[in-house]
Amino acid sequence: MNHTEPKVSATIDLLADGKHHGHLIIPHSRNESGWGAVHLPIVSIRNGAGQTMLLTGGNHGDEYEGPIALMKLARTLEAGGIRGQVIIIPALNFPAVLTGSRLSPIDGVNMNRAFPGRRDGSVSLMIAHFVHHKILPLADVVLDIHSGGKTMMFSPFACYHRI
Repeated sequence: MNHTEPKVSATIDLLADGKHHGHLIIPHSRNESGWGAVHLPIVSIRNGAGQTMLLTGGNHGDEYEGPIALMKLARTLEAGGIRGQVIIIPALNFPAVLTGSRLSPIDGVNMNRAFPGRRDGSVSLMIAHFVHHKILPLADVVLDIHSGGKTMMFSPFACYHRI
């Protein structure tokens, strides 16, 4: 067993051309699910060589705009319409999105503070570890969509950080 590789796995090949819908599988046994895992939706749309953009939403589960916009984009964007790759994770903190809560109901973690994560950590930390070690290295550009959630009102704006 490799103790440095993430415990999380993807049901799709992130390097394959075409449009692929799948899940990140995060091991977690709980009473509410017979799967023994949390299934986090992911979409990869790739058309040959070029830059890769990672789009994420639902970092906080009470911020609905990002997941809604990214699910619509994932349905409409086709590989023939791009050069390079777009990776979409509409609900990075999927357990929180399902409950409309800012923090994960599974482990109480604020996903926005979970990076770089831990391989053997809680569900949120394993997600952060996989994204940090397996997806971010593929990306030339990352757009993480936020809004105010239940407690804030934001005027529309955009900001960026050079990495």
